[in-house]
Amino acid sequence: MNQIGVALIGTGMWGRRLAPAVKQTASLRLVTCYSRNAQKCAAFAAEFECEAAASFEAAITHPGVRAVLLLTPNNTHAEQALACAQLGKHVFVEKPIADTLSDGRKIRDACQAAGVVLLVGHAFRRLGAARKVKQLLDDGRLGTILLAEANFSLPGLLTPDKWRFYRDTCPGGPLMQLGIHHADTLHYWLGPVTRVRGSFARVATAAEIDDVGLALLEFAGGARGSLASAYGVTKTFYLRLFGTAASLHYQTDMSIWPQADQMDAATTLTLHSDAGRETIDFNPRNMLLEELAEFASCIRGEAAPETGAAEALAALEVVRGAIASYETGQIYAMEQG
Repeated sequence: MNQIGVALIGTGMWGRRLAPAVKQTASLRLVTCYSRNAQKCAAFAAEFECEAAASFEAAITHPGVRAVLLLTPNNTHAEQALACAQLGKHVFVEKPIADTLSDGRKIRDACQAAGVVLLVGHAFRRLGAARKVKQLLDDGRLGTILLAEANFSLPGLLTPDKWRFYRDTCPGGPLMQLGIHHADTLHYWLGPVTRVRGSFARVATAAEIDDVGLALLEFAGGARGSLASAYGVTKTFYLRLFGTAASLHYQTDMSIWPQADQMDAATTLTLHSDAGRETIDFNPRNMLLEELAEFASCIRGEAAPETGAAEALAALEVVRGAIASYETGQIYAMEQG
């Protein structure tokens, strides 16, 4: 199999999670990397046995690179993705696709016009636990879903040198960075959100951003949901579904975070019904390996992205809708497109 050469842009925490997954994906080869800190970039390149590019342009124009992994601040995604598309490079961009819907649509349109693959890193729906919940829903084990509750929160020790510290580079704070994962998973399970109401507050953080965000969701199927995220609290990750036949509690011991490959091993699924409490078994999966293998398959023309532009924009609109609702005091109706 001919390996697909990739450039990895952004050698921070998530870059250090994706690089080992690239190395384990037989169809991909890590050719080069780039970050603004030349010293850190060189150290990353030495650790993961690739070249350290002198600039973003040098990385994406490297003759051995066919695809680019963008693991960079949200507000840089559009400019970088468009540059990649113009060169005919396939694009993997970590979620959110962008920090505005207009930029997200620009990325979608540019990749479509260039005929390159666009895959967005909404990896959490690929976990074995999430796949099992989808199966339970499809099998009718929960009946009709009435209510969903989801929370993804972290300590979020933000300092002024971090782009997540500032409102203009991290609108929505933890809801944009963390809650958007659950927005995608809930869409995968329950279908599209039609309306959202948001609430945000800056309670304890020294950062500019709000440290707590809440979105109240209305799903097309009639269910209601709450999606919450906070910085400055203990690591928290759960989703709960309440149906007419049973309720499902999805809980992860996040003491393992950010070791994403251990998520399923730290997760329990519990079904509650009139028959009692049942622990649901599932097959663990490595969400990072799966999304990268899918990216390679899409580049080879063997598959279509599961989390492409449409899915990424739907998740982003939940967060942007919550922000718009909070700013206007009105319920936000989703545009969906």
